[in-house]
Amino acid sequence: VDGQTAYSGGVNLADRYANIEQPYGHWKDTGFRVTGEPAQSFTHMFLTFWNAFSLQNNLPQPELKEPRLPAPETENGYILSYYDSPLNREASSNQLYIDLLSQSTDYAWFFTPYLMPGDELMDAMACAAHRGVDVRIIMPGIPDKKLIFRLSHSYYQALLESGVKIYEYTPGFVHAKACLSDDVIGTVGTVNLDYRSLFLHFENNTIFYKASLLADLKRDFMDTQSKSVEQKAYDKAKYMRRWLVDGLLRIFAPLC
Repeated sequence: VDGQTAYSGGVNLADRYANIEQPYGHWKDTGFRVTGEPAQSFTHMFLTFWNAFSLQNNLPQPELKEPRLPAPETENGYILSYYDSPLNREASSNQLYIDLLSQSTDYAWFFTPYLMPGDELMDAMACAAHRGVDVRIIMPGIPDKKLIFRLSHSYYQALLESGVKIYEYTPGFVHAKACLSDDVIGTVGTVNLDYRSLFLHFENNTIFYKASLLADLKRDFMDTQSKSVEQKAYDKAKYMRRWLVDGLLRIFAPLC
């Protein structure tokens, strides 16, 4: 809005996002507002996406001001907004989450509606859990897409066996996309932990470092977890058929 205010997160423009209608139970989402200099990058990102597919003349990009480092004692942490695009060579969010997991010392918690990560992100989660980091993922309890939900479940066993904790939100559907690590750094945006979102879609994400928003995000995570059910690994010897089906589904997950 006017280059001075930006809203982002998972919230789309439909009644279900405001829980006016509830086809999948209570709709759980996250969003935020930034004002001032941090909003400038959203104008740049919007016009980049717009111009990628516009059939008219491209809209001119506004001149970006030179970045200014805030004084921590007077301003609310650091904010960095960026976008992912299939036109880019780098998968920025995928690498960001790998780096955050690699640097976490206490915990790394995630909200995501879909869970189909690539091998490198899976390995980063497993390695973090193995060295004692509390890795948690909150998923929906009621799916909006049953096939995608089943494909997401095919990843549960490997993650649970590696020490990652997974919770399903029983009141409804989790559409939130966020990450929080060690009370110091976190992200909120549009990025899901699935192949399409991490590698193929236009997405935007915002990193918050030592910002007050992180305390709000942590309280929200704990409140959501209190309404969720922890998932448990199954006995592969007893459920061998399920284990084989999960393995087959993971082959096709990047296509969905």
